[in-house]
Amino acid sequence: MHKNFIWQAFLCFVLVVTLYYSGVAMYRYHIYTHLTAQATASNAIHWTVQQHANDDFFLQAEYIFKVGDKAYQGTTAWPNEHYLNRWAAEQAIADFSLQHQDVWYDPADPAYSSLQKDFPFKECLSAFVLWGLLLYFFWLGYYVAKFKT
Repeated sequence: MHKNFIWQAFLCFVLVVTLYYSGVAMYRYHIYTHLTAQATASNAIHWTVQQHANDDFFLQAEYIFKVGDKAYQGTTAWPNEHYLNRWAAEQAIADFSLQHQDVWYDPADPAYSSLQKDFPFKECLSAFVLWGLLLYFFWLGYYVAKFKT
């Protein structure tokens, strides 16, 4: 391995970033795989607009669904869909209110639920690319050290 301190620090930095993105990808994949059962949300979905910054708004839904004879309450935020002002977000509420909403939940723990179940494609792809990059940099360090001696 190449013994340059800056190179080793760079490898440590890339390793930390890779581990972080891998952890995020595994966590989101874990959530995705556990939301396997589906139920119909009641018609009483309460939509609200949440403000993240001065020009960043997103929607949040509070809903009730039944599993067997027991009713559960859940909350789902849509932070990936950004709106530049409150008016645009409120117009989106009108569109979402017209759609049929199914609730995804964990059969082992129905209190754990969501209105959206999206495969974490971007997170998994980023983790795989970073692992490939990390392996390439390790190989490059060995390759340079082999010809330096």
